[in-house]
Amino acid sequence: MAPRHPNARLRALAQEAGWSGAALARAVNRAGAEIGLTLRYDRTSVAHWMAGTRPPAAVASVVAEALARQLGRPLQLAEVGFVADLPRGSAGAGAGAGENVPPSRTALRDLTELDTVQPRTRPYRLGAPTHFCLAAPRATAARPAPGSGAAAADRVTVAHVRAAQDMLRTFTTVDSAFGGGHSRAALTGFLRSSVAEWLAAPAAPRARRELLLVSSALACLAGSMCFDEQRHGVAQAYYQAATLLAAEAYDAPGQAAALCALSVQAQELGHRAHALELAEAASAQRSRLPTWLAAAVTGQLAVAAAARGERRRALTVLQRSSELLGRSEGSGEYHRAAHEHHESQVLSALGDRAGAVAALRRSLQLRPPDERRTRAVGAARLGELLLDGGSLDQACTAWHAFLDDYPLLRSARADRAVRTLRSRLRPFRATTSGRGVLARLQTP
Repeated sequence: MAPRHPNARLRALAQEAGWSGAALARAVNRAGAEIGLTLRYDRTSVAHWMAGTRPPAAVASVVAEALARQLGRPLQLAEVGFVADLPRGSAGAGAGAGENVPPSRTALRDLTELDTVQPRTRPYRLGAPTHFCLAAPRATAARPAPGSGAAAADRVTVAHVRAAQDMLRTFTTVDSAFGGGHSRAALTGFLRSSVAEWLAAPAAPRARRELLLVSSALACLAGSMCFDEQRHGVAQAYYQAATLLAAEAYDAPGQAAALCALSVQAQELGHRAHALELAEAASAQRSRLPTWLAAAVTGQLAVAAAARGERRRALTVLQRSSELLGRSEGSGEYHRAAHEHHESQVLSALGDRAGAVAALRRSLQLRPPDERRTRAVGAARLGELLLDGGSLDQACTAWHAFLDDYPLLRSARADRAVRTLRSRLRPFRATTSGRGVLARLQTP
C-alpha cells in the first residue's frame, strides 16, 4: 500500500476560508444535498482528508465546490489536493483560453459527456458564468473540427433540423404530462448520439442556425428534466450548453429562456442572490424577446426579487409581467396559469399567505390538462400553504388532488412532495381528513 501524504493544500484552503473541520464538513454536506447526495461528514472526516485520505470522486468535487463558493474563485481537484497536478495546457487547466473556439464546440463537448455513467459526480457550481455574449451571426457554413468524428460526406440538411424539432415537441409533451424521469435518458441519449454529431457536421448557413436554435431548446429541455429529477449539477450544465448554442446562433430568446431556467434552479436551491443575478441577466434581453417570453422572464425576476426581500421592486415587476402577458394573450408558452403561479411565489415570499393561496388556486384552475406534473407540484404546494394557515381539511383536499396525478408521474420533485406530505400530516394522522390522505399513500 502506497504511503499517504498529508493534504497541505486542503488544509491551507480551509484556513484561507476561515473554516474549522466541522464547518467544512457542514458546507460539503449542504452542497452534496443539492445533487442528491446524502452526506453525513463531520470534523473527523475532514481530518482524515487532511491526513491524506481521498474521498470518493463525487465527494471530492463537492469539497472543491464548497471551498470555491467560500473563497469566491473556481478550484480544480488538483488545487484541493485530491488528484495529481494537471499538466500545463491540459483542458482541466484552462486550455484554449484566448482561442477563437465557437461556443457550440464547448456545448458539443458537454452534450456528449453529460448524464452518462455517474451524473451525480458533477456538483452544482455557484460560481459558474451567469451569461454568455451573443456572437455575431455567421455567414459561412460550419465545418467539422479536425478529429470531430464527422465524415466529410456527412452534411446537415433541413431534414435533420425538422427531425430535431419533432423530437423537441414529443419530449416536451411527455415531460409536461409525465415528468422528467420517463424520458430524460431518451432525450440525453438523442443529444449525445444524434444532435452532437449533427452539430459537428458541415451545413449551409441557414440550416446551421436552425440546428443551433433547436439544439439549444433541446439542451434546455434536458436541463429541465434533470432539474425535475433533482440532478442539479447536470441540469445546470445542460442549461449552460443551451446558452452557448443560443449565443452562437445570435438568439436572444434561447439565451433568455436558459438564463431564466437557471434562475429558477438557483432559487430552488436557496441561492437567492445568484437567482436574482440570473433573472436580471435574462431580463436584460427583454426588448429582444417575443412578448410572451418577456412576460415570463419578468415574472421570474419578480420572484427572485421577492425572495431577496425587495418588496416594492417585486410587486412593480410582477405588474409589468402581467401587462406584457396581456399583450400576448393566446401566444407562446407562458400563460395566465404560469403568471398566477409566479404571483403566488412572490406573495408567499413577501409574507402574504392568503394572497399566495388565492393566486395558486387560480393557477391550478387555469392550468391546461396536459401540464400534469406542474399541476401536481402546485397542488402539493397549495396543501402546504393551507396547512401553514391552519386549514387542515382544505390542505387535505389539495393533497388529494396531488395524489390524483402522482401515480402517473416519474418526478423527483413529486416524490419529494410525497415525503413532505407524510411529514406534515404525521401529527394529524388520527384525524379523519389526515388519515384519508395517508391511507392513499399506503395503497399500491
